[in-house]
Amino acid sequence: MPTQHVTILTGLLFAATAAAAQNPVRATTDTTITPAMVARGDSIFHGQIGGAACFGCHGTDAKGVTGLAPNLTSGKWLNGDGSLAAIAQTIEKGVPHPKQAPAPMPPKGGAKLLPSDVLAVAAYVYSLSHPKATRP
Repeated sequence: MPTQHVTILTGLLFAATAAAAQNPVRATTDTTITPAMVARGDSIFHGQIGGAACFGCHGTDAKGVTGLAPNLTSGKWLNGDGSLAAIAQTIEKGVPHPKQAPAPMPPKGGAKLLPSDVLAVAAYVYSLSHPKATRP
């Protein structure tokens, strides 16, 4: 990855950190994933609403982009246990020191997502690797 892209992504990480701390997401084991949540999360993930562009690093199929971001469909989790709460937490806080990528993921992917948007993206990502989860 060119140094300029790493510098830009690092800048986004620091700029988004303060905003992420203001409205934390609270996903619990009681949180029910609905088809509407998954559909909204899909739209956010693919940049259609909310200003996020998760697909830019994770790929349109969420299978990751080699050398940039991990596969979100395999069930292998690098930053949590794969639960809805852990996925929401990772999206909310970002990944400042990735284990297998050259650049950090900023909180909320660098977008100004509402807590409900973060939860929707988490529900979508969860559904990709948990086939029995509610799907649209």
